[in-house]
Order: sequence, then C-alpha cells, then structure tokens
Amino acid sequence: MPASRPPCEDDRAVAVPAPRRADPVAGDGEPRHRPAGRSGYIDALRALAILRVYLLHTLWVTWLPMVFPAMPVMFALAGYLTAASLERRKPLRVVGSRLRRLLPPLWALTVVAVPLMLARGWGNDPDGGPSVLDLAWWVVPLANPQSSEWGGPFSLGLWYIRAYLWLVLLSPALWWVFRRWPVGALLALPAATVVLYSPLVHVPPTPVGDVIWSSAAYGTCWLIGYARHTGLLDRIPLAAYTLLVAAVGFGALAWLAEQGEADRLGRLAWGWTAVLVLMRARPRLDWLARVRWLSWLIAAINARAVTIYVWHLPVLFAAGALLSAAGVPAGKVATFGAGTVLLAAVVLAIGWIEDLAARRRPALLPPG
Repeated sequence: MPASRPPCEDDRAVAVPAPRRADPVAGDGEPRHRPAGRSGYIDALRALAILRVYLLHTLWVTWLPMVFPAMPVMFALAGYLTAASLERRKPLRVVGSRLRRLLPPLWALTVVAVPLMLARGWGNDPDGGPSVLDLAWWVVPLANPQSSEWGGPFSLGLWYIRAYLWLVLLSPALWWVFRRWPVGALLALPAATVVLYSPLVHVPPTPVGDVIWSSAAYGTCWLIGYARHTGLLDRIPLAAYTLLVAAVGFGALAWLAEQGEADRLGRLAWGWTAVLVLMRARPRLDWLARVRWLSWLIAAINARAVTIYVWHLPVLFAAGALLSAAGVPAGKVATFGAGTVLLAAVVLAIGWIEDLAARRRPALLPPG
C-alpha cells in the first residue's frame, strides 16, 4: 500500500454505534427514514462527523478539524446516548449492548487485515513478528492494535475504537460519580487533562499512558454528553453559559496561537468548545422529512457507522494503489472518487454485520 501522511490522533473521528432509542427529550421532527424515537439532530451530527473525517483523510483540508472537531463531538454524542441507556437499563446490559454493536464490525476488518499482513511477511518481520497480545488487541482492542509496516492503514484509525471501548467499560462508574457530583465530575476530568499535559506529570507513551490520557481528555466530552441528557447544561443561565463557552474557546485559540496549531491540548480545548455549543443546542430538524434522500442518507450512514469508519482508511490507501497501478495520477479528486466507490462496495458487502450486531434483519442496503 502506498505511503501517506498518517492522520494524527486529534484529526480523527469515529462513528459510534447508533442506539435503539435516543434523545427522548429533544423536540426534533421525525423524518420519514428514521425510526420513531430517534433524534434527527443527534443522527445528523453523527453523520456529519463521519463525512468530515472522510473528507479530511481524502482531500486533506487542514482547516476542517477547526471548523468541525468531529472526534470530540462523537465522544459527547456517545456519552449522551450511553447516559440515556444507563438511566433505563442495568449497567451490565448497557455495556454488553455497546460492545455487541462495536466489536463485530471490527472483527470483520480483523479477519481480512491480519491474514493479509501475515501473508505479506508480518510473521517474518526482522524486528519480530506479532505476539499473542498483538493479535489479541485486534479482537478486543484494550490497546491500540499493532500492524506490519505494509498493513499500517488497517490500524491507523483504530486508536479511537480503543478509547471508546475503555469509556464504555468505565461508563457505569462515571455515571455513578456524575449523578452524585455532576459539577465536580465535569471539572475534574479537564483539570486532570491539563495536569497530565503539563510537566508536573509524565505520562509515558505506552498503552497504559494512552488509556490514561484519552480517558481524561475525551472522558470530558463523554461527561458533557451526560450533562446534556440530565438537563444540567440547560439549567445554566444562557448568559453564564455563553461566557463559559467564550472563555474556553478564546483560551484554546490563544494557546494554539502561542504553541502552534498542531498543539494537542489546544486542539482538544477547541473541541471542548464545540461540544459545549452543540450539546446545549436543540434545533428542530423537521425540514429533513421533506428531503427524503437526505434523511435516508443520514439514517443509512448511522446504520453503517462503524463499518464506514474502520474501513475508510484502508480503502483510501487501496484506491491510491489501484490508481497508480492503472497509470492514473492519484490526486485528491481521483482518490476521493475511487475511494468512495470502493468504500460503497465494502459497505454493501459486509455492512449487514452491523444489522446482526443491532439485532436487525440483515439487509444489503443500509436501513433508512
């Protein structure tokens, strides 16, 4: 597969499996292609995040993460939907349901990626082949799945699956703490993130360090999702909320201006700003019902969210390789076109796994 600039962690988003019911308190309209009880606003945000990450990794439009920091938004959406489930069902059932929706689409990638990497010499790597743990993380990604040099595109985007998995496992404990000390919990995680980033604490670049950092940094977004579900954000006076958002946003921009636009903490704080805005908003999207193709597309993307996410990077690299083999310059537009066709083919071929994971009747076309 051809080499390309690997996307940094803060540039990526992940699609989170759609729940059976969502956003029971929002007053959204219900488009024709969305099941009753589902929020048009939440589904549209998730679909927009998936589209944004695909466009970023295809066209490399570097300003997209600042316009719409999709990854923090997706963590917040996941936290919001998880809170809604935790309030209705037992914690073990909620965790089991989330894992059931997350892992089978990953396993579909695993059964293709691992044999291909082994066939391409991963086991004979002069630096050592994969260990048992390396292979285990492809089944249950408690750590970032490792790959061969050739198979890098298969694993580049899976850091988020790991981060999301840990937050799902921690979600009952986070919910227990949040229900008792909501303001303290909301302040504790961003404070911990800043401390972890500072010279006061050294977080080693190890699998354990990755889990600690991501659980604090993106757990902040997760808890803001909790705050949306419980109505805590709505109870803050609008003037005070506006000042809070402005303080976080201007602080993030000032930090980025000082440290550079690639600074991890500055980009994360900017993501928190977007999350605070979007999780407070409750727009009506009745107009979606009048645009049938768009409401179907949003519902279809949500129904195939994990498949699209885990496959889009290897598909884009494969599209570049095919274009080069055909003698066609693998420019951004050509890669976007070929990659979109290939990704659609992959979704049609194996996307039905998400139907089984969601206990729906498997279908070739995503249900809308």
